[in-house]
Amino acid sequence: MRIDDYISRIEKGQDARYQLRKYEEHNFETARASFEKCCRYVLPKWQDKHPELTDQIVRYALQLDSFNGDTDKGLILMGSTGVGKTVYLKSLSLFMGYAQKFKFKIYTGFEMERIYQAEGEDLFSLESAMKSKMFAIDDIGEEHTTIKRYGTEINVGVDALTQRHQLYTNKGYLTFATTNLNAEMIGKKYGKRIESRIYEMFNFIGVKGEDLRK
Repeated sequence: MRIDDYISRIEKGQDARYQLRKYEEHNFETARASFEKCCRYVLPKWQDKHPELTDQIVRYALQLDSFNGDTDKGLILMGSTGVGKTVYLKSLSLFMGYAQKFKFKIYTGFEMERIYQAEGEDLFSLESAMKSKMFAIDDIGEEHTTIKRYGTEINVGVDALTQRHQLYTNKGYLTFATTNLNAEMIGKKYGKRIESRIYEMFNFIGVKGEDLRK
C-alpha cells in the first residue's frame, strides 16, 4: 500500500466521525418551544429564568451556526448549587431523543461509585452507556477522591472522563456534564491532564442565579 493510499484511508475514517444532524435556522423557534416542554416535563414548575442560555442549548442541539461555541464538542454546565443545571441536562437528554434520535444516559459520580463497588447487573448498563455516542455525568467533582475496585484505587471521575475523551478523540462521541466547580477547581481535583482534556471535549456554559431550591 502506498503512503498516499494509507493517509487517504485515515482521512476517510476521520470523515466518518459521529456527527449530529444539522438543522436550518428557521427551525429554531419551533424547537425552542419543544425544548421548553421538555423542561416542564422534567420540572413542572420550571420557568425560563435564563432565556439566553436556553437559546444556546437549543442552538447547540440543532447544530446551528448561531451557536456560540463549537458544535463538535459536548457541553459542560458550570454554576453554583441549585441554579438549574441538572434540569437543563435532563431536558437536553429528552430533547436530543426527539431532535437527534438519541436520548443519552445520565449518571452522577456517586451513582457510578455505587455501581462500581456493587459490581452487579447495573455495571453492564453503566459500561454500555459510557461507550455510547452520547453520555452525561451530573455533578462532576462531587464524587470521592478514590474508591477501590478489584483491589485497585480509582477515581470514577477521572476514569469516566478518560474513557469519554478517548471516544471523543477516536470517534467524535459527545459527553455532557454539570459541575459546581470552575475550571481551576477541576484542575486541582483531577490534575492538569484531565483539565486539558475537559477543555478539548467541552463547551463551557456558565449558569448563574440564586438557588432555586430555597
